[in-house]
Amino acid sequence: MNITEVLVQPQAVAWLPWAVQYFFYIGSAYAAAILFVIALKFDQQSSHRLRAALVLTMAIGAVVGPLALTGDLHQPGRAWHFYVYFTPWSWMSLGSLLLPVFSGLAIITAWLYLRNDLMKLSDSQGKVFRWISKLTLGQWQISHKHMLVVSLFTALSGLTIAVYTGAEIMAVNSRPLWNQPASPLFWFVSAFLGAVGFTLFVWLLFPNKSKQDSLTSFDLNLLKKVVSLSSVLSLVLVPIWASNNQTFSLYLSNEWVHQLAMISVLMLLSVVWGMFCLREHYRKIGLLVMTLLALGAAWVVRWVTMMQVQTIAKYDIGPIPYQLSLGSDGLLGIVGMFGLWLALALLASELVSSSDQRFTSTHQ
Repeated sequence: MNITEVLVQPQAVAWLPWAVQYFFYIGSAYAAAILFVIALKFDQQSSHRLRAALVLTMAIGAVVGPLALTGDLHQPGRAWHFYVYFTPWSWMSLGSLLLPVFSGLAIITAWLYLRNDLMKLSDSQGKVFRWISKLTLGQWQISHKHMLVVSLFTALSGLTIAVYTGAEIMAVNSRPLWNQPASPLFWFVSAFLGAVGFTLFVWLLFPNKSKQDSLTSFDLNLLKKVVSLSSVLSLVLVPIWASNNQTFSLYLSNEWVHQLAMISVLMLLSVVWGMFCLREHYRKIGLLVMTLLALGAAWVVRWVTMMQVQTIAKYDIGPIPYQLSLGSDGLLGIVGMFGLWLALALLASELVSSSDQRFTSTHQ
């Protein structure tokens, strides 16, 4: 009898933390686009500042996400290959067309919605703000109906991003945990937690808050329902997603049981805390905790389902641990991209005026 041992050469992970960041930011962007349509449709009940926070979450995520994607491609110049050698049967190639459309529409939608706020900067004492006010490109107005149509097109474009980002990883047959319908559904429903987290973060950054700038009962109910629905659906999808691995049972590994439990606990905490803090007599510290819980849950889902899945051996036996590097491919890249998001959010939050001058009264 002959014994043949097969040794697999060590390989780098296929998806770097850059991909997790891309899914994280672009997911919050397309989810915020959908929520913005709802808030704009019920503009008499929703507050201007919540809509502004949603539209800024959408636009900033649509800018930062693609930048993280270029990092995952290892070099920005590689992106042009998608256009020179277009392959319509590849989801990544299709995404190279869908992503710029969504990013462009997100920026245009945010610009159209915030034009009234930019106009008010013309009376500012600062030269920089007066210069920024010229970005309105005139004093023309857009009707609420047309604004709603533009936001609908942006939300539909965002749905194409949700489909392509889920399909490009689900198409990997060698990873059963990816190659299943539960994967894109899991990423889609949890993206709304990221959108709520970033929206509350932007809202907390807005200066000069008064009683008129408070979240309305409609705002709080919308955020509460989104958090509850997203968390509950994610809880349902956790065991469905985890059980679709024919070669390795995640529930036989203590490490994976802990990771799945961590996702479930974060989802449960999001639901409970959302019920507790997203009510009429809310406190800012409660909103900050809700922000951290929502962002943490959305991030952990993507980290576990994208990075940790790659530690499961395909042809070998035994664990393949992954260690987060400190360089640009790891921790430094994560901190740097969040720093970019925060810088854009801080700048944009200064441009939003008080909610006493409502979007609807100007455009209707």
